[in-house]
Amino acid sequence: MKNHRQQFKNRFSAALLAVAAFGASQAALSASEGGRLYAPCATCHAPNAWGSMDGAIPSLAGQQRHYLEKQLALFRSGARVDPAMQLVAVHPTFRNHHDTLALARYLSNLEPNPKPVNGSGEHLRVGQEIYAHICAACHGADGRGDAGNRVPRIAGQHYPYLRRQIDAAAALHRDLAPPEMTSALRGMRSQEEDALADYISRLGNSDALLDANRPIAEGR
Repeated sequence: MKNHRQQFKNRFSAALLAVAAFGASQAALSASEGGRLYAPCATCHAPNAWGSMDGAIPSLAGQQRHYLEKQLALFRSGARVDPAMQLVAVHPTFRNHHDTLALARYLSNLEPNPKPVNGSGEHLRVGQEIYAHICAACHGADGRGDAGNRVPRIAGQHYPYLRRQIDAAAALHRDLAPPEMTSALRGMRSQEEDALADYISRLGNSDALLDANRPIAEGR
């Protein structure tokens, strides 16, 4: 818990510094419009938008454009809560709809992280079975999401972040996930959540192959 609080303080401080330095970075950067707009995000999400090395902060590279647009709006409105993100999202730059679209377009065109943080690698078959049952219909068999319906890409996302998001949706901490998904997630055991998050983090990689251990599935 102490480490969690310290991580939060570090992220919040980093966001404050990023916003304070944003004006100077605008003049210094010679990258594309989207790259310029991404400057206050890079402090936490890394310059390549692959997220933090410990996997706690998500990768944004290659994410669905319309989903990113929606999430920025939700952070600005307070419907999705994360103090560090809301601090950045309320910056005057992101009140401009054109800038929001440009940033989302920039991130969606970046190459996804090829080596996300994974879980233990145990029970990947269980994770695959759960994914096929409750996730694939919306996120796709490959986990790349659906641009038209603003469904996010989850393939290759960091395991720690995915695990936290599964907990958040299952506990109904926020009213963003579809009811049918939260209902299914609430019925999952901790080991099943681990297996699901681990499997998703490996989607798009040869490591997302089945293991031979099925004790969780057999106990269902």
